[in-house]
Amino acid sequence: MKGDTMKSKTLTSIIAAMAIASVAVTLVGCSSATPTDTPGVDRMGQYVLKQFGPELWTVLGYRFANSQIGDEWMILEVGLSSPAGQAATVKRENVFLRTPDGNRVSLPSQKDFAEAWGALRPVISKANINRDPLEYFPPSRIECPIQFFVEPGQGVSFDEVTLNHQRGCFGRFFFYVPGGIQEGRWVFAIDQPESEIRIPFDLGE
Repeated sequence: MKGDTMKSKTLTSIIAAMAIASVAVTLVGCSSATPTDTPGVDRMGQYVLKQFGPELWTVLGYRFANSQIGDEWMILEVGLSSPAGQAATVKRENVFLRTPDGNRVSLPSQKDFAEAWGALRPVISKANINRDPLEYFPPSRIECPIQFFVEPGQGVSFDEVTLNHQRGCFGRFFFYVPGGIQEGRWVFAIDQPESEIRIPFDLGE
């Protein structure tokens, strides 16, 4: 009888601890997202934004980009997935930036990236130590790479990436900005067949 009572107390304590942990995680998840002045775009950290659309879930990290004023190549960290029951294909040609003065900057080709590799290599080394985690998708999703760009001689690049509710893919997006990166409000954009991603972010803060 005494043993059964001890087991019961132990089980009750475990269940209570799990419940408290669950509530804590829920509260952290709720408090970490702050709405921005753009409907549908939430701030997850000082330099991390997310937009979860009907076809595509997107998380954008721009900590390093904020230190690149005057540079000609902007480096952004991007995470992509899709909501439950959905799938999406993101094509290189449908990804772009809108500059503070309204110009469109397209995602360059792997060839353009490879030609700039010599100049980009030391910049990428700096970006490696100045970035934020982007793991804001459900933990059950399988992590995969976005390979729009690969180091020359180290693999194959692709012009599209396919997402679904089982995959969360991450990668760096490089944009060549003629005349250099300027301060102000930029917009990260992806066009999809039935929706669009538009995430404004401010550089030079």
